Order: sequence, then C-alpha cells, then structure tokens
Amino acid sequence: MIVRGRDWTSRRLVELEIEGPTIQRVVPLDSDASGAPDEDGPILAPAFWDIQTNGRWGWSFSSPDLTVDQVIEIVRAQRGLGVARLCPTLITAPPEATIHGLETIAQACAQAPDVDRMIVGIHLEGPFLSELPGYRGTHPAECMRDPDWSLFERFQAASGGRVVLMTLAPERAGSAEFIRRAVGAGVAIALGHTAADEEAIRWAVEAGASLSTHLGNGIAADLPRHPNPIWRQAAEDRLSASLIADGHHLDASTLRVLVRAKGWSRVILVSDAGWLAGLPPGNYGAWDVDPAGKIVLAGTPSLAGSTQGLATGLRVLDAIEPAFPRPLLDAVTVNPARLLRRPEPSLAACEPADLVVLRRSETGGVVLERTCVAGEWFDPVE
Repeated sequence: MIVRGRDWTSRRLVELEIEGPTIQRVVPLDSDASGAPDEDGPILAPAFWDIQTNGRWGWSFSSPDLTVDQVIEIVRAQRGLGVARLCPTLITAPPEATIHGLETIAQACAQAPDVDRMIVGIHLEGPFLSELPGYRGTHPAECMRDPDWSLFERFQAASGGRVVLMTLAPERAGSAEFIRRAVGAGVAIALGHTAADEEAIRWAVEAGASLSTHLGNGIAADLPRHPNPIWRQAAEDRLSASLIADGHHLDASTLRVLVRAKGWSRVILVSDAGWLAGLPPGNYGAWDVDPAGKIVLAGTPSLAGSTQGLATGLRVLDAIEPAFPRPLLDAVTVNPARLLRRPEPSLAACEPADLVVLRRSETGGVVLERTCVAGEWFDPVE
C-alpha cells in the first residue's frame, strides 16, 4: 500500500509504503507526478490520541451495565474520528460500578486484540474530586471521597493494571501522599474538578501532578476575578493542560489565553465525548443533546459533555491560534504520549501504520479525510 502526501513536520512530499500494520518505508519526493510542487496536497500525520472519552451511543464506560461488546464497539468507532490510541474515561460512581467498568474494559482487551492495542490505558476522573456545587459538575457528590490508596489498588487490580491517568482535587485530605505513591507507580496525576488554593496546587505539583484536566471547565460559574483555580493552574509551568476545544466549553478568548499561557508543548486537546455522543439531537431523560454539538442538563445551558471528535477541536483551535500542521497536531499526538510516558508517535520506517490524512478546506479549516489504524483505512464520521 502506497500513500502520498506532505510530511507533517517537514511539509515535504513523501511516499509511505505500508505493509500490514507497519510502515515499511518513507521516501522523500521532490514533486508530484506532473513535476509541480504539491503545496496544497494532503498532510500525513500520526493518528490522534484522545486521553478523555467517556462513551458513545448511550453507552458509558462508567455504567454498571456496561458490556464487553459495548466497549469493543465504542473503541473501534474512534477510528472514524481519527483516533488510534485512547484512554476510556470513567467518572465518579459507586466503587462497585467503577470496578465493573474496569473489569469489563479489561475483558474487552483480552477478547479483542485490536481494542487492546488502541487502549493506551484508562483514565479515572474521580472519585477523589470536589463535592462542592459547580466544581463537581455532573459527578455525583455522594460518591466523592478523600484519596484512598487501598481503593485505588482495587481499581487497578480490576483493570489489569491499565489505569494510567487519574484526575483528583488536591485540596482533599491525603492528596499529596496519594499523588506521590501514584506517580511512583507509573500513574499520571491530573488536577480537576477542584477548588484548590495556591498552596494545595503547589503541594500537588511538587508531589508529581503533571496535568490540569479540561482546564477552564468543571469549575464554579461564579469565581473571584483573581486569583482563582483557573489562573493558578494556568500560571503553573509544571502542569500541562487538557482543553476541550469544541466551540462550547471554552470561548475563543479564553482558549487563546490558555494556549498562550501553557505554550504548545503543554497543550493537550481532548474530546471529553460524553456517553450520548453519536446520537441525534434530542432529549435523553435528564440530558439533552444539543444540535450545536454539546450535551447539557435537560432544559438548562449547563454543559455535561461534548459530542464532537478531536478533528473539531483542531479546527476550532486552529481558527483561533493558527499553527497547522505543527505544533497544532502535537496537541493530539506527541503531547499526550509524552504525558503518559509513551514513545512519541511518528511517521517512520518500522513504526505502526497509524496515521491520518488531513487537508485544509477551501475556507481554510482543517479537515480529516481518512484514518489508517494498524494498516486499515477508515472514512471520517462525526
């Protein structure tokens, strides 16, 4: 299989030879078949990493009724969204429900090798979060608790050792010691759904926390102008930040400021796709899927998740802070891999054949044309 396009780093025309799930050769070319430089040709880049996605089609990774088949279908669906590696994300729930979700994901990995390959690890968003109104978002307050290492060990055992990222609120008692132990065990710690003051954030970072989860969201609507947890985390250079750039969770000015505060090497785009992603607009009990591409509490403007993929985030962010192809694409490839201490994805011989074909539309927006995962091609879906 031969694929031709412009390399995402050099922007030179290249030809990739793919055999099975692997890139065999990358050959630089001087021009297209007509002899003219292909300045407007497609960009070839590594496929995306999404470290925060919660489910699809009404199925949640946090559901006590989650099945192996549902996990397999949700994970495989990510290929149409440009994603080759992901972290299924479980939000706060009773421990039994969380353990069920973790065990079910582990069973899906054992049953389907392609799913096991795509899941880089599991993200636990809770239950060690703030129970305060506004800060907890849609997480159930009654299930919140202080960090508990023995409970985490139960979660990790249920997952088969797959928990690689955990979001917590550092103001909760015992957070610093928990962070030290988790980081020592190879788990990345993120701060989120938090009302932490400057001291709590500093202690968390010194203990090893390395990320702010969906910075600017999962926080009270009414805050002091300054200081507040958003600015404290934005100013902390030792924290990367995941951002939801779906056009709803962060307005353009805030998104631009956060990207500039962090710098491109510390920005990670996440979909935060909710369990209703992939379903048509309408009411789903306590939730509404808005035609604009967001999930809200029924009858309110309160956000409860996104329905958009990372391609939307790239388009939104590039329109606000143009940086295509790099460093924009680092936010969905190199940066999340680095956070999770994994090899940085690249297009090179002997690397996995996980790549996307991207192009600028006539109006200038970034468009996902095709995705290749393990040598198999998929058309885009939203």
